[in-house]
Amino acid sequence: MDRYSYYEALDRVFIQASKLEAALGEHPVINHHPEAKALYEQASGKLGALYQLLGELSFQQDQKD
Repeated sequence: MDRYSYYEALDRVFIQASKLEAALGEHPVINHHPEAKALYEQASGKLGALYQLLGELSFQQDQKD
């Protein structure tokens, strides 16, 4: 894999996290039901964790190049 592949993965996760937040982050149904809000927050958190991991992997790859 090349450097571009890591940046592309980071970008795609960022786009999906942004879409999730825009579509559901302030949705009244999500905010009205604690179980739904908790699942939304888990999904958002997992995407954030994936973004962080990919950032670390990208940095490691850059150090090799």
